Amino acid sequence: MTRLVGAMALACLLQTTGCRGPAEAPEDLDGLARFFFNRFAPKNDDLTDADPAASDAEIQDGIARLHDVLDGDALNEPQLGTLADITAEELATAGLPDADPTRPQGMFIADIVRCSLDRLEEIIRTDDQLSLYPEAYAAYSRVNDADRPQYNPTWVSTFTSADNALFTNQFTAVTHSGLRKVPDVERSSGEPAPFGRVFTSRVVMPGPASFEQPSDAVAYQNDFQVEVFYPRAEGELVHFYGMWRYMKLGVLGDSGSDLFIDQTTGGMIDWDKKTSVLCEEAP
Repeated sequence: MTRLVGAMALACLLQTTGCRGPAEAPEDLDGLARFFFNRFAPKNDDLTDADPAASDAEIQDGIARLHDVLDGDALNEPQLGTLADITAEELATAGLPDADPTRPQGMFIADIVRCSLDRLEEIIRTDDQLSLYPEAYAAYSRVNDADRPQYNPTWVSTFTSADNALFTNQFTAVTHSGLRKVPDVERSSGEPAPFGRVFTSRVVMPGPASFEQPSDAVAYQNDFQVEVFYPRAEGELVHFYGMWRYMKLGVLGDSGSDLFIDQTTGGMIDWDKKTSVLCEEAP
């Protein structure tokens, strides 16, 4: 916050370890996706120079740049594409120092979810995701982490994939997720936040999924996700959804194939459509 700048600067001068300057948001989509993933953690007084955190003002800087890169005012149809590899350093910040950064395929969508942030939070924080997205899950359970701040809840999910016509070999996976609620604060430059409150989210799969019918033809080894939601207008949220995933599903090939990328990004867009429908329903 602006009123704390002087006190924080003085504290930096008095510390022998020094202080890291503001985390400058990149100008390109690849860089912004990794910025929001890498700097998901809120910055606080307990963090050191090595911690990959970002202040609320720095996140607001990133939101403004993301909106420019996406041309968010003109976003009426989904954008989709691929992302460059995530890095080993960025995976280490998410607690995965041994994960291979070169194997997962990066991809993204940018879309409009017709919802308010408050209603979206209710949907995200619903423990029974199976009742909301039965087309995605055959089973789902969640354990919320204790003693988390209200602005940064985290949880662990265990789920089994739904059976579908394209792929009947179901898998069970565990993911670690978190939501960051960023308040309406000034940007690092002192300019007002362009869109008020915003949300970011990060999901990591710490280990491989297990399949009902294990074979060399199937694998689900890596999944790292980042999401950003900000209000473009009343009832309209710009949703940027980035993912790095390694999966191999028989005839669909692996996550680097064009068919797999098309299927995955199409599923991400369908998720947004379903979320918009849920937003219209009473909680």
